[in-house]
Amino acid sequence: MPNKAKPKPQPTSKSAAPDRLLPLSIAAVVITLAAGFAAVWLYWQYEQKRSSETSYLTLPAIAISRDGHSIRAGLAVRTTGNDADWAAGNKRALEQIMARTLMEADPMRVRSADGIAELQQAFLQAGNEALHTDKLREVLITDLLVSEGDL
Repeated sequence: MPNKAKPKPQPTSKSAAPDRLLPLSIAAVVITLAAGFAAVWLYWQYEQKRSSETSYLTLPAIAISRDGHSIRAGLAVRTTGNDADWAAGNKRALEQIMARTLMEADPMRVRSADGIAELQQAFLQAGNEALHTDKLREVLITDLLVSEGDL
């Protein structure tokens, strides 16, 4: 009787499946990590862009009369892009603070060479102090009328 060699067992599909799944699993993990890093990087870029943007909130004109003088001022408040929503939410409070600051302003000083710059600084300081913040970057006077008598 001739010796018959035993046939080698053929690999079954069960043993081949884990071998194919390992590279696919590694690829899925790498893709997930790359997507996560990309998302974080894009969000960071977005935040950097928002913080470097400039945003302006225009306040309604404020008019006051006192001691025989009238002052009417149009104002714009400058913030960063990140603080634009905060400023819009505090618009009414900003109007009141600016009106109070304008009421305290000396009309004769406002007419002087440095008067507008000093008034802008007073608006900025009053706004940040009253709202306990540093989000107001600048308060610009867009229109100014100072007159004797009532408006």
